Amino acid sequence: MNQLSPALEQQTPGSADAAGTAIPGDSERLVAALIELSPYRAVLMPMLADITRIGRANRQIGAALAAVELRADFAHTGRLRRADLGPERTALLGFLEYIRFASPDFLRSVGEWPVGGMRDRG
Repeated sequence: MNQLSPALEQQTPGSADAAGTAIPGDSERLVAALIELSPYRAVLMPMLADITRIGRANRQIGAALAAVELRADFAHTGRLRRADLGPERTALLGFLEYIRFASPDFLRSVGEWPVGGMRDRG
């Protein structure tokens, strides 16, 4: 997936994160609202903390989250609509889709978890 940059940035505890909020719980609420817009929400929601951490650490996803947070006025409304995703929609929903299909749960369902699962059984 070409849209996701592996470049990560380091953050110090208590500093403003990539989504523009100083409180990790705010980022988690935003990512939870984003996950609710995904068709994979049932599988992704249990991974919320990890998805939030990864999204905050990735420059492209963090910037997209910041733009969406401002556009939706999420800090005040606590609401996120599909229309609020704007041009960041492709990157954000692609990020969630990638996580879904790279998850151990999905890989296990196709016999590839642990990695190489069924192929190694000769």
